[in-house]
Amino acid sequence: MGLCLVSRHRVNCVITGGEFDLEPILVDEDLEQVNYGAQVRAISRGSRRIRVVAVLLGVIFVVFAAFLATRKPASTQSAPSPLLFHRAPVLSGPLLSGGSISLSGYKGRFVLVNFFASWCSSCRTEMPQLVAFAKTESNVVQVLGVDYDDENTSASSFLSSFGAKWPVVVDSSGQTALRWGVSEPPESFLVAPNGTVVTKIIGPVTARQLSILVQIAKSKGY
Repeated sequence: MGLCLVSRHRVNCVITGGEFDLEPILVDEDLEQVNYGAQVRAISRGSRRIRVVAVLLGVIFVVFAAFLATRKPASTQSAPSPLLFHRAPVLSGPLLSGGSISLSGYKGRFVLVNFFASWCSSCRTEMPQLVAFAKTESNVVQVLGVDYDDENTSASSFLSSFGAKWPVVVDSSGQTALRWGVSEPPESFLVAPNGTVVTKIIGPVTARQLSILVQIAKSKGY
């Protein structure tokens, strides 16, 4: 709503929210009731459009936020990989604790190959779950860590802080990660007793999820 006072040289308008002046407009002396209300209504319509757009943007933001909050994390399901149902790539190298190791030495049992790094916050979230899984499934699954692009001292301290005692291969060059198609830790692979990669997991995973994946692999004859 608005009100305009018209004089010969000046138009002063007051609308809800403030007062403003319009530039002088040449009008006929007899047209003292000039309809400046149309200009005010145009301004009001523009304001309403802005408010409608703002409300729509707000609704879109809320819907998008709800989508992000409710979607399932990638770690709850296996991820596609060209390695799936093929023989696992070569995995061998120096151990973080000294000596060397090879994945082929674990033939005949399940192996969870876990790529991690001490600087990875998601790995910190995942590590307690891996420790719990390694304890409950120690008779069935061997956890084999791969320390990705990390410092040996940092990795050792990181593992010790969680009580992780499984063997860890040092991959400071990133070549092992490249061979396995790993882009960012944590990523894990479940390797069957016959050496076949049966699951790839991107992101942090829980002990329960891992146990379920092992049971599924067993039910498929691996």
